Amino acid sequence: MKKNKITVFCLLTVFIKEILTGEVLFTDITSSSGISFSGMSEGVCVFDFNNDNLDDILFTTRSGSSVHLYKNEGNMVFSDVSFESNIGMMMEGRTAVAGDYDNDGDLDVFIGASLGPSIFFKNNGDGTFQDITTLVGITVEDQVRGCAWADYNNDGYLDLYVGLLYPPNKLFKNNGDGTFFEVAQNIGAAGPLAAGIIMGLGFIDYDRDGDQDLFITQDNNNGNILLKNDGSFFSDVSAISNTNLEVMGMGVAFGDINRDGLFDFYTTNLYENSLLLNSENGVFYDFSESSGAEDIPGSMGWGTFFFDANNDGWVDIYNNNETSFGGIYNSLMINQGDSTFIMLEQESGAILNNNGYGSAFSDFDQDGDLDIILVGHSSSVGSVNLLRNDSDQKNWIIFSLRQIDQNLFAIGSTIELYHQEVSQSNFVSAGNGYCSQNTLDVHFGLSNITSLDSVVVFWPDGYREMFLESEINRKNFLLRGTGEATFSLSLKKPAIESFSFNNIYPNPFNDHTMIDILSNNYGLIRLNIYDIQGRLVKTILHDNTKKNTNKIRLSLPGISSGNYIINILSKNNSVSRIVTFLK
Repeated sequence: MKKNKITVFCLLTVFIKEILTGEVLFTDITSSSGISFSGMSEGVCVFDFNNDNLDDILFTTRSGSSVHLYKNEGNMVFSDVSFESNIGMMMEGRTAVAGDYDNDGDLDVFIGASLGPSIFFKNNGDGTFQDITTLVGITVEDQVRGCAWADYNNDGYLDLYVGLLYPPNKLFKNNGDGTFFEVAQNIGAAGPLAAGIIMGLGFIDYDRDGDQDLFITQDNNNGNILLKNDGSFFSDVSAISNTNLEVMGMGVAFGDINRDGLFDFYTTNLYENSLLLNSENGVFYDFSESSGAEDIPGSMGWGTFFFDANNDGWVDIYNNNETSFGGIYNSLMINQGDSTFIMLEQESGAILNNNGYGSAFSDFDQDGDLDIILVGHSSSVGSVNLLRNDSDQKNWIIFSLRQIDQNLFAIGSTIELYHQEVSQSNFVSAGNGYCSQNTLDVHFGLSNITSLDSVVVFWPDGYREMFLESEINRKNFLLRGTGEATFSLSLKKPAIESFSFNNIYPNPFNDHTMIDILSNNYGLIRLNIYDIQGRLVKTILHDNTKKNTNKIRLSLPGISSGNYIINILSKNNSVSRIVTFLK
């Protein structure tokens, strides 16, 4: 009888845990993915280097190995293009981040070295890269621990921050002419000028004021650092914001765990990790112990990120732990919707003893759930692991953001989505965790939600735009200027554009489409047609001789099938729409 009671209790415990976490299941498919290399790896960068809408993976390596770039062929199969792309250089690489520094529509790569000079690669747009480190003026000879892209001054060009093991750090301001100028100490962004041990870092608009702030973790109980961006200068607000925890900090992640629209901070540490809850007054509260997100005592955490593992609408936490140090496996903690987390068991398939360092996520197979890529030092399960997400299916939505002629991939943007009383927030980031970069696509789990009321994008400069027609269970491309309403930070109500598309039909089209323009202006109108990467493919000039409706015929001979952006410019207005051309 006692044995039966124990059995019932165990089954009930498992049943309750499944209710609280949903069925979360990951499968290690490394051996069948085509990804294979040996040696020490600390950094992983997820980015679409060839603009085929599939995320590829770059790995940094140490101990005399080379950089590895794997092209996503679809269906979770990757091919090694390291040497044919010219990026497979022998170097002691530690971290890598991708951003479009010259606004040409291709993602360029900075690789931070653990020994010797760091290297900057320009993406040539033809599947190859070119070392232009000297030409652009990025000189880094010291040990790099973390780096990230952001347009810190909102001039439309991405700037590069490089965290050094021994500060001061470097901030390379983009001059807009293909060169950079180092400005960190001049604008208060150098971090600790005295002794410090820099580890992970990332940009985040923590106070939602329309510019990118910077958070830096430090080892050896030196105190973490929060630098508030005031537009032209960074101020150290670590103490007054309560973010200066004296821990042995390693990686950093940002996410809105309680769906209040404010991004909370998480750091992996030697021993227990830290969760800081953001508040409207700019002060963070240490929620580490009460949230259950500290991880197992004795853990040696490195890579970390917030992501919605089970598509239930609440962001979860993944930690990549160095098992050879403390013997503690990786951890996946599921958000319960009340600012607490439950740690999953090894049966989830995500709890590895991979001696881990860097980690990142993306929907590599485009099935709507987020997969995981891990790197580390040599272990019984290898130095790289690709985990496919096979969890229970729930609804989801993914956004890919684009701007034209400025910060094309909209790095630093925040997205808010709304459904009745439910709201969620997420953002576009190029570099955080530890030595890593996640996908630039923005993913939301939706649970059983089947439609959205609205989606609001806060573009990197604080300009806000509302979109009303996003589709569930697919990736949505959102182009700045194509929303239904736009409004500035100072306005509570949206101001509708007076110049707009009345109709586009048919759409999709394979021969031509008719564009109805609704305008109260006379004069010349320019139609620019761009591909989804923001490259101009055609221009039409139209003499707008009528008020109200004007009809324009558009055909795209000699152009490949796909999504295209129609941007219409008049004297005082600019509006855009996306059309689909089927050849």
